Amino acid sequence: MLSVVLKAVDAVNKIKLKSTPLPVLYFHRVLPTATAFCPDDWHLDNFQLLIRKLSKHFSLMSLEDALQCLENNTLPSNALCLTFDDGYQDNYELAAPVIESVGGKASFFVSTQGTERGYLWNDELLEIVKCTKAKSLVFNGKHFNLDTEEQKAAAYLSLVGQLKVLPNSTRDSHLIELQQTLGKAETPRCMMTAPQLVDLQNRGHCIGAHTHTHSILAYQADDVAFNEIELSVMFLNKLLPKNVTCFAYPNGWFGRDFNEQHEEMLRQSGVAYGFATNDGGITLNSPKTRLPRFMPHRKELNQFCISIKKIAGEKLSD
Repeated sequence: MLSVVLKAVDAVNKIKLKSTPLPVLYFHRVLPTATAFCPDDWHLDNFQLLIRKLSKHFSLMSLEDALQCLENNTLPSNALCLTFDDGYQDNYELAAPVIESVGGKASFFVSTQGTERGYLWNDELLEIVKCTKAKSLVFNGKHFNLDTEEQKAAAYLSLVGQLKVLPNSTRDSHLIELQQTLGKAETPRCMMTAPQLVDLQNRGHCIGAHTHTHSILAYQADDVAFNEIELSVMFLNKLLPKNVTCFAYPNGWFGRDFNEQHEEMLRQSGVAYGFATNDGGITLNSPKTRLPRFMPHRKELNQFCISIKKIAGEKLSD
């Protein structure tokens, strides 16, 4: 029954868009078990169920392979791309093997400071909040209780939301202040290593750039934004056997988190494809440096699959 519904949605999309759109999903982490500090991320058990379901109805392709097929007019109607942002080590240890177990490939967008030092600023913040002995915190006029792990997780998520929309220098200054207030904490490596990235590319997965420090470009001065893009691209091109062709904008909403100016910066850095987080599917008419990605809200697996097709048929926001 599900196959019939998916084919029907495909037919509607083809009439509306004159082609079958390519859907691209975005993930971040696949964790061994659920945690309140990462409430929106998948854990291994439900991710395995999802991938088994998707593999029955979709062909799981890397972005580079799918985009090449799209341009050659050879894209399968059931093509689907799975992408993972930031470069967490669980992508290598858990996500990639699960996808490979059903014959699929995926794409991984890497914030390269994490590759260099083992973690990003938000991971450092997580450890500071998680490990603090303090019972409360006042930050930016807001009071946080820190008695329980759930309260610490709520505080961490609120702090990340506030810090990520600041200029890098201000963000980093606040991180130092929070460390001074809550106490230091060791941040273990949680990001993929350089050899792991090389290995993934050699196994047929796509590796793309995602800025250097996981910086939302619209909140940065132009020179900082360009440097964030260029550093990540140069780092990966020096490291990997094949140069990167894809880039994902952190946070990724066109018109809020990046704009046409940042698209031009991407072109100047020699990257062909840029990915947003606006809804829609990719067709030959899609702007190459502003391609859509999305994540269905429906978690029941049949509805999740139907949502992929329906959302792919929507128009990318202007």
